[in-house]
Amino acid sequence: MNMENIDGPQLKKVIAAGTAMLYEHKDEVDALNVFPVPDGDTGTNMYLTFLSAVREVEKTTSDQLGDVVESAAQGALMGARGNSGVIVSQFFRGFAKGVAGARILGREEVAKGIEGAANMAYQAVRKPVEGTILTVIREAAAEARRLLEQPMSMAEYLEAIYHHADWILSKTPEMLPTLKQAGVVDAGGKGLIFFLQGVLEAVKGSPVASKLTVALSEDSPYRLASGYAEGDMELEEINFQYCTEFILRGENLQIENIRQDLTPHGDCLLVVGDAKTAKIHIHTNNPGLILDYAVRLGDMSEIQIHNMVEQSQQRLERVKQAAKESEPVKEIGLVAVASGEGLQQIFRSLGVDVVIEGGQTMNPSTEDLYRAAEKVSAKQLIILPNNGNIIMTAGQVSELTPEPVGVVPSKTIPQGIAALMAFNPQTDLRENIEAMTRAMSGVQTGEVTFAVRDTVYNGLEIKEGDIIGLWEDEVVLAGKDPGQVLFDLIKKEVSREDALISIYYGKDISSEVAQELLNNLQDSFPEAEIELYYGGQPLYYFIFSVE
Repeated sequence: MNMENIDGPQLKKVIAAGTAMLYEHKDEVDALNVFPVPDGDTGTNMYLTFLSAVREVEKTTSDQLGDVVESAAQGALMGARGNSGVIVSQFFRGFAKGVAGARILGREEVAKGIEGAANMAYQAVRKPVEGTILTVIREAAAEARRLLEQPMSMAEYLEAIYHHADWILSKTPEMLPTLKQAGVVDAGGKGLIFFLQGVLEAVKGSPVASKLTVALSEDSPYRLASGYAEGDMELEEINFQYCTEFILRGENLQIENIRQDLTPHGDCLLVVGDAKTAKIHIHTNNPGLILDYAVRLGDMSEIQIHNMVEQSQQRLERVKQAAKESEPVKEIGLVAVASGEGLQQIFRSLGVDVVIEGGQTMNPSTEDLYRAAEKVSAKQLIILPNNGNIIMTAGQVSELTPEPVGVVPSKTIPQGIAALMAFNPQTDLRENIEAMTRAMSGVQTGEVTFAVRDTVYNGLEIKEGDIIGLWEDEVVLAGKDPGQVLFDLIKKEVSREDALISIYYGKDISSEVAQELLNNLQDSFPEAEIELYYGGQPLYYFIFSVE
């Protein structure tokens, strides 16, 4: 390829090349988990997110740079898996915002794109932590801006950015003690470095995207919810018939004045942007008036007008069909993520409408959760991610659905179960989320799994294959037998004699072994109430909660 400026068709190849390079090294990134547990999946999550961007880019028939960038951003949004994948999706969205209006990518546009990516990625994280992929992106953006002062080719420019980002990555253990203790660099940052390496090699002319062909044809490795069911919006509720949105480009655009001028002409008004570019969205009965107003201010593009009455009629037809199939529309529906037939059955028994298979090593994408949400016939929705690495992904679903979607930030299966116990279908969405969040805060979680590599953590010398016990997401002990580690973990961490202990045993533990362990625990903790359930979860021999 060996290019100085990158146009639309070339950008398609560049993104595919970066994704292909990450594909080659995703297992290496997965292995950079701080904990030696068998759910290090940062590399896989990032790769699948990038792959979704590539797939969306491949679908677009346009070779315009703006269309390619927007397609990549949309694909990354829908395919985002795990926290690292969400950050990748925000990287693309920020890059698209940074280069909006550009027809080619020169060095100046690349700098603006990475700066936009850094800003958007930081905004996506409520409490940004230095020493992570965020730091790598931010410092890459700063270096991209600084290097503009030096004369160099595009290849030299990207190579300098790549080497600086890689150097910053090597410093992440000094910024984040958990990385230093584990003896690894940040996994998300490493995944980004591999992507940048592929981009660089493509720009230099190396064919690195060939191995991506097979990956593009692979189906999702996850069992997804499917089907569609919509809320029962009545036609008379639509006061303004046409959803109108477009991009407005001009000089000295006054965002606040535009917002004030358009407010009397509809509802759901959104005017965002700056003095040169604004995105405008409004529900109105006179889209012609809106467009006539805007054309006096500048040039319009990406104009979309949708008849919401027709959309609502189609939605009502689907709702009626659902009713015929004995699926009445609920006020609030529930979607949860869980892995293991026993745990999935428990969530269904507690009122969850759709359980999507996932969790450790199987983080569903934004699109997977969106499909599950569409399967629920409800006016509003609550998602229980039940895994800390899925919370950010779940948060993106609200951008895709017309119905309100709330997320209860459950990080573990026991937290999700405790939250469901507080669900009240008679109260509204906000009150339920608050009550469910409070309920899960009183639950502490322990887990028993196996180590996937040698490490030293919290003073423990752990060998690959050892059984390890985690308490509140911290490795606290190691042993050789899952039952003994569970017993020792409960003895170490449970101080209240009257505690309620709920144990969920995994698919690798027989019911006989689980029952024998329950008998021993009841003998040792006579004042505690101990409950045993079959979870059937993979990788984790036991998950338990203490209340």
